[in-house]
Amino acid sequence: MDGVRFMNVLIAADYATPASGNFIASCVELGRYLKNKGDNLFFIFPENANTLSEGSWVKWLEREGFVVELTTKDKTESQKLDFLKSFIKKYNIDILHIHFGFFHHTVNSFAGELGVKILVHDHMDFSVEGSVFKQKIRCGLTSLIYRKNKITVVSVNPQKDSSYVFARHKYVPNGLSLLRNVSVSASRDECRAEIGITPDEKLCLFLGWDIYRKGLDIAVRAVNELRKDNPKILLGVVGMGSLPSSDSLKIISERTGIDPNSDWIRYLPSREDMFAYHRAADAYLSASRKEAFSYGILEAISQNVPVAVSDIKGTSWCHDYDKVVIYSTENHKDCADAINNAIALGNSPSNYRKIVDEYSVGIWCERIYKIYQEL
Repeated sequence: MDGVRFMNVLIAADYATPASGNFIASCVELGRYLKNKGDNLFFIFPENANTLSEGSWVKWLEREGFVVELTTKDKTESQKLDFLKSFIKKYNIDILHIHFGFFHHTVNSFAGELGVKILVHDHMDFSVEGSVFKQKIRCGLTSLIYRKNKITVVSVNPQKDSSYVFARHKYVPNGLSLLRNVSVSASRDECRAEIGITPDEKLCLFLGWDIYRKGLDIAVRAVNELRKDNPKILLGVVGMGSLPSSDSLKIISERTGIDPNSDWIRYLPSREDMFAYHRAADAYLSASRKEAFSYGILEAISQNVPVAVSDIKGTSWCHDYDKVVIYSTENHKDCADAINNAIALGNSPSNYRKIVDEYSVGIWCERIYKIYQEL
């Protein structure tokens, strides 16, 4: 093994949510993958109540043997640069892998001073608001900056990826990890009992805090439509907390004309045990107007849950799933029919294992590692 140079990779991510989610689980899987190759993975995250708590997923990463540092986001650009340079020097970092825009401006401004290869991970689709053409132009201009600074960009969305025309760019869809920061996952019955869903009720699960982009208004109108014939259908909303803000409730009311405090709309708290939520559901709804790549759909498929999905490019990958029902975006009545048809599919057999295998975190790790090697 003489002469072999192993890699030290730093992931800097603006990620500080209460639950680990698929992103942190994927990072754990990637870290294990790198360790098996003899390489090392390090982490920097924002400091807040979630990342500082004793039950935080930060502790999970540390138990796995990874170095994790937290930093405040109120630093000046000069302080951010000094912080990064110090970390890079201390741990002999070779590659800086940025997620969710953390240190993005600093890296673009001082790439040459860092002395490392840089990879920017774009997790977003184009905005649902504004001209897509203008957004593509902005991506092209950003790619010129990336090219100047020798920055590679990875996008989880093929349409977005193709817009980074002047930089080195790669399309890498997300991979599903079945790991979570939990010891035992709750059963369907246990989870339903915990959140107050009776055996005769049908739960349509919805994930997303962005009301317009994720189409929560469509979801509310669609389930309200279904309840005219079947009042046992409920909408479970994850991502807005168990007590949404008054502003959020007002927006839902204004967009739908429906009382957002109706007892059939259940606002469910985020939790580490997301797979239990999926098993508790009778259907999963993706009502997005724009989507880069949906972890939620993939998680639902992994539990053989029927899926109702809006007909947008960002979710077209899931159309190969036997139990996906597609509806016309913006059409809440068509959405209602799709939910109804999805619920009717129940726990019937499907090709869910094939879909999960195609988008496994193992394949994702291999693709990311290949990019690291090329860098």
